[in-house]
Amino acid sequence: MAHQLMRAVPRLVARRAFSTSLARAGGGGGGMPAWQINPRNVYEDRPDFPMPNVPYVSELTDAQKALKTKEAGDWNSLSDEELKQLYRLKFHKSLAEIEAPTGEWKTVVGGTSLIIALTLVLYIIQKKYAMPEMPSTCNYEWQEAMMKRQLQMRNNPVEGLASKWDYENNKWK
Repeated sequence: MAHQLMRAVPRLVARRAFSTSLARAGGGGGGMPAWQINPRNVYEDRPDFPMPNVPYVSELTDAQKALKTKEAGDWNSLSDEELKQLYRLKFHKSLAEIEAPTGEWKTVVGGTSLIIALTLVLYIIQKKYAMPEMPSTCNYEWQEAMMKRQLQMRNNPVEGLASKWDYENNKWK
């Protein structure tokens, strides 16, 4: 591990991987702050960053341009419908619409149930047709006979089964 690290360090230094100039190159200049979450000029509805860089509608129609000029005036003169239209120019969905449940859980539960059901059917088919029968050594009678045989042989009398059997009374201690 140390040998590989010693071989990799000169290559990384040669590529300036440890240089601070790489960190500055990503966020320096260009007029856009480096702390910005969404540096691209793309509209996105995100609840963690509810103010997108660009408005939802970028190319306005004549009616929308008239509404924008009316917006520059007194907002009390705007009707509720006009306020909603202005909001929809800037945002596609409200925060409540973004966070509204989608019902996707139903698809997930249905798909998971289907996979579990198919797995169960395959298991039953394999158990019935593909798997061999259990060997006779797995029977309860066989195991009981083996235990009696080990007790008769007094197998492992210090710590095994024979140490827990009372041979005078023929019962477990």
